[in-house]
Amino acid sequence: MAIVAVEAAQPAPPGPAQVAARRGRVARVTRWWPALLIGIWLLLIVFPQVLAHQNPYTLNPVNALAAPGAKHWFGTDEAGRDVFARCVYGIRYSVGISIAVVLIAAVIGAALGGLAGLGSKIADNLVMRTTDIFLAFPYMILAIAIAAAEGPGLTTVLIALTAVWWPSYARLVRGQLLALREQPFIEGARAVNTPLHRIFLRHMLPHLAPQLYARIAIDIGYAILAMTGLSFLGLGAQPPTPELGAIIADARNYTLQAWWYATLPGLFILAAVVSAIVIGNRLERVAGGSPA
Repeated sequence: MAIVAVEAAQPAPPGPAQVAARRGRVARVTRWWPALLIGIWLLLIVFPQVLAHQNPYTLNPVNALAAPGAKHWFGTDEAGRDVFARCVYGIRYSVGISIAVVLIAAVIGAALGGLAGLGSKIADNLVMRTTDIFLAFPYMILAIAIAAAEGPGLTTVLIALTAVWWPSYARLVRGQLLALREQPFIEGARAVNTPLHRIFLRHMLPHLAPQLYARIAIDIGYAILAMTGLSFLGLGAQPPTPELGAIIADARNYTLQAWWYATLPGLFILAAVVSAIVIGNRLERVAGGSPA
């Protein structure tokens, strides 16, 4: 009788309807996550003062390397500046410039890829051989070389990263166009002498857009790492500009004395990269036709 009572007390396994409802709730949450993340990062980029009430440039040497507390959530740096405020304002440079890099590279790459995929054989060979030259070098090494040649600065980082990012988009667009241009609707547009730029913009680009959106979102995460890496090496933002990579570079000499100085800005970089990957994966699933 005791065994029967124990077995009767065990909950019944969920039925198909309950499993379907649970999956539906998870799908609704994952559907809204990317939009929420985009809104949060855009808010921090455009209106950092909403979250950070301290001035990121105010010096207070008396309060140098103070531990995190109620007034300074992330503590202070060696000059007494609020680390949290510098991280929030630094997102404008780290994430904002990374977004600009990927968008500009996508536009340049899509234009050149379209020229290669729809243009003459000479144009195709010229564009593809140029992309092969850029892709032959590790992108970070090439970006460091370009930035070092131009001199440190945020504009230099923007140019250097754009220069190494566009070839991948050119190759992606060119490969997709080679498959699309054999479709009947493209052949019909060519038969009535539709200009190539109109064929690309009105007939081909809508088919490429979902894949480009997903690729852009994921690449923003890689661009954030590259951007902060160049600033960490001294080739990007210069003092006193609050940029995440530069903040971590300044914190190297105080790692044992003030662990928060380098750790907490690093968590900001991690959050930004993970957010870009989540958004990119969601867009990739939507482009592939998966609802979740």
